[in-house]
Amino acid sequence: MSGRIKKIIRFSFLTALLVFFLYLAFKDINFSDLINELKKTNYFYAIAGMLIGTVGGSYIRAMRWKYLLDPLKKNIPISHLFSAIMIGYMMNALIPRSGEVSRPVLLAEKEKISRASAFGTIVAERIFDMLSMFIVFGIFIFFYRQKISDTFGQFNIETLSLYFSLAILVFVGVIVIMLFNLERTEIIIENLTKKILPAKFQEKIHKIFISIVTGFLFIKYPKDYLKIFFLTVAQWLAYATSCYITFYAFNIKLDFFAANFVLTMMSFAMTLPLPGNSAGTFHLFTKLSLVSLYGINAEVAIGYATVSHLLGLIALLVIGFYYSIKENYKFNSGL
Repeated sequence: MSGRIKKIIRFSFLTALLVFFLYLAFKDINFSDLINELKKTNYFYAIAGMLIGTVGGSYIRAMRWKYLLDPLKKNIPISHLFSAIMIGYMMNALIPRSGEVSRPVLLAEKEKISRASAFGTIVAERIFDMLSMFIVFGIFIFFYRQKISDTFGQFNIETLSLYFSLAILVFVGVIVIMLFNLERTEIIIENLTKKILPAKFQEKIHKIFISIVTGFLFIKYPKDYLKIFFLTVAQWLAYATSCYITFYAFNIKLDFFAANFVLTMMSFAMTLPLPGNSAGTFHLFTKLSLVSLYGINAEVAIGYATVSHLLGLIALLVIGFYYSIKENYKFNSGL
């Protein structure tokens, strides 16, 4: 099967999933009431919330990324990191998960560092994001276990969270062992590649693997741990504040605690790489959170989900496109 046919099949499958989840999200909605809710929406609050999450959250992400990259190259300008992040987000919105490759490629070319090592810092970043989500979800399980089980039971979120958390901890443990025994790790990887790979691929795969491991070199610098921790918390709070302020756009009278839960469910939804920045799952999980746990009107809930998602998607595309032109980014770049 050719690569082109595989891509068509994959795109068709993901698009079918997107349509399916959109159907689940909108199937019981009264569209006349939804349109009325959208007409009543205070878009000042909606746009303000979007800017805090999209721009503010991304800037904090760039600040944290700087500390992950410091062992590879000191004092990379935040502006360079922010532009790479926004281009990566735009690519993710267009082609699911493509931004995870385009971001380190762009930065590596600009800063003259290893692409694979830069990609390793993206893996580390995603670990922080996933752990943040699982920790907050664990807190909500304590308060809303039965309601969450009744609402999201078919998605097995609780079980998946436990397994993924354990997998992440094991993965981090293995990386730490590798980093503090890098010479031995190189020998082991070299021997493994010789046994299982053709000669022409051995050196390249060995080099890429070691470079990705070196993307976690920040682990050897405890002085930055506290900064990385606080920036991770600040990033989550920026996203939660975005959700909270957007409540005002729809006159949803919920507190900041509830905004954190909605954000957690949004985050779970976006782990499924669907086209259009995980449209469909985003709408469904946001609606279920607001309706089932907090008793919000379904049309108000889906209006909140639709406006939040659409404004965020437009912002990512516009800002990302601006920086792609500014940086002369080549869309066919690879890792």
